[in-house]
Amino acid sequence: MLSARAYSFRMKSRLAISLSWIAGYTNVFSLILLGVTSSHATGNFTHFGQMVVQGQFDHVTFYAVLLLSFLFGAAASGLMMEGARLRGMRSKYILPLAAEAILLAAFSFGVELVQAGHPLTAPMLYWMSALAAGAMGLQNATVTSISGAVVRTTHLTGVTTDLGLEGMQLVLWYWDRWRAGGSNRAKRLIKTARRHPTAQRVTVLASIIGSFLFGVMIGTLVSLHWPALALIPPVLFLVFITTLALRKPIADVRELDLLSDPELKMFGIVKSLLPDGVTIFRLAHHQSSRGHYAPNFEQWLDRVPRAARVIVLALTPFTRFEANSALAFAELVRTLHAEHRRIILAGVRAVHYRVLDQHGVMELLETEDLCPDLEFAIARALEVNRRLSELAA
Repeated sequence: MLSARAYSFRMKSRLAISLSWIAGYTNVFSLILLGVTSSHATGNFTHFGQMVVQGQFDHVTFYAVLLLSFLFGAAASGLMMEGARLRGMRSKYILPLAAEAILLAAFSFGVELVQAGHPLTAPMLYWMSALAAGAMGLQNATVTSISGAVVRTTHLTGVTTDLGLEGMQLVLWYWDRWRAGGSNRAKRLIKTARRHPTAQRVTVLASIIGSFLFGVMIGTLVSLHWPALALIPPVLFLVFITTLALRKPIADVRELDLLSDPELKMFGIVKSLLPDGVTIFRLAHHQSSRGHYAPNFEQWLDRVPRAARVIVLALTPFTRFEANSALAFAELVRTLHAEHRRIILAGVRAVHYRVLDQHGVMELLETEDLCPDLEFAIARALEVNRRLSELAA
């Protein structure tokens, strides 16, 4: 089971952008059918306070149900993700998003009743609103947890604020460098800006807003022409995401126990034989025989001791590199080179080599840094560590 740090920036961004349209879709449909927004806690708290002062206690109860449903949805997401962590489940967000799909499917059942001529009574209004708000609470808490409280998908106040702040930072950064280099550097600066962290975040924030707006527009269109089938698209999409997560689990990176690891025992290697400058990690998944994708290498590097000059990373035959993870690994190698540190890959197979080579990783590593097994990788790490120690002296 993985924490937020296991998911790369690209993974978090794809998830947030993918789910944002569902929030806009559900929100506008709830507004059209029920007259309330299911995810707008700020507005619902405002109405709640207003109704309390005006003594309209029927409305007070209704808005209290909305707010508590959103709160319970968020709490349920936290409970599910923690339970998944304790059980070592494959993905952090499978259970919450599956629960969101179930809530939206139940909400869809209420929509069909209304379209069939069933009157929208007060109890029905309450439980339908609660279902929509609970689904949005689940989604918002899940994305918030996975992104490390960086983005949210069910409301845009914070996203729009961040977009304004970081967009201006990007403009000022570009302006300073354009003035320093002249107009002849403008094209080069544009290419450089694409890789700038602020530019990437601005792109993600703008995409979340665009996705939310797309969901609002599509939700409005579907509710006007095919209201009985309106909730089918978001439910099917959530089922697709959870199925994809089941099929594509993400590995974590764990430091090896040098005294008890079976592969190291076979080679007769113990911790006392390794110098302080060498450390060994292995890509790991709770189902060792199951294919798994590489995690967030950048955040893993933050956990590696600074004293480690040479890092051995052991892959498995089931480790899969996709384009994004290969590019992230290339950035990790560049970072280590800038810090005068090195990384050695163990367990490299032809399938690993092809993907890494296609994305420029082989240009950053020496051929000897790619080892077929852990024994050769450790021998290579000892040699590189000795060379780096001599250079430092």
